[in-house]
Parts: sequence; structure tokens; C-alpha cells
Amino acid sequence: MTQEQTSLAYVLLVDNDETFLYALSEALRLRLPKLNFVTCNSAFEALSQIENTDYDAIVSDVKMPYMNGLDLLGAIRTRRPETPTLLITGYSCRRGDSLC
Repeated sequence: MTQEQTSLAYVLLVDNDETFLYALSEALRLRLPKLNFVTCNSAFEALSQIENTDYDAIVSDVKMPYMNGLDLLGAIRTRRPETPTLLITGYSCRRGDSLC
């Protein structure tokens, strides 16, 4: 590895929608070529990844099956409390919704 390759920041992207996950990662690669994006299509896969890798940032969808983004955020805060984490969603949110 060259010095430039080892200095890249690593960002973990998490979303159960594989088509969106691919589109997001490709769009971000085009806009932010100095960052390295790693993708996971489930919260459980993301937790496995953060056990072995200290990512510079994590971006996760809120609405996912089995473990939602808020639960994932809690698990990230336990394992990697210093890692900046951004939650995103494509769903509208109304007062009274369980994830609002």
C-alpha cells in the first residue's frame, strides 16, 4: 500500500435496500474520491464489521428489518463510542410514529 492508500478515511454504509446502497456508495465515491466506502446490507453485518474495523464514520438507514437504525446506533455507541454516526431515511415521519 502507498501512503495515499493508507491515509484514506473509511466510511461504513448500512442499508437493507441493496439497490439504494449501491447507488449511494457509487454517488459518494464520485463526489468524495478520497474516501473509501464499505457497504453492509444489514445491521447485524455492520456490527460484525465494526468489531474488526475502526471506521472513521458510519451512515445507516433508520428503517431496516430485524434491527433498525436506532438500535444499531445504540450498539455502535457501546462498541465504538467515538465513531461519528449519521442516520438517514427515505420515509416520511409523523408524530406518534415509533421511530420519530
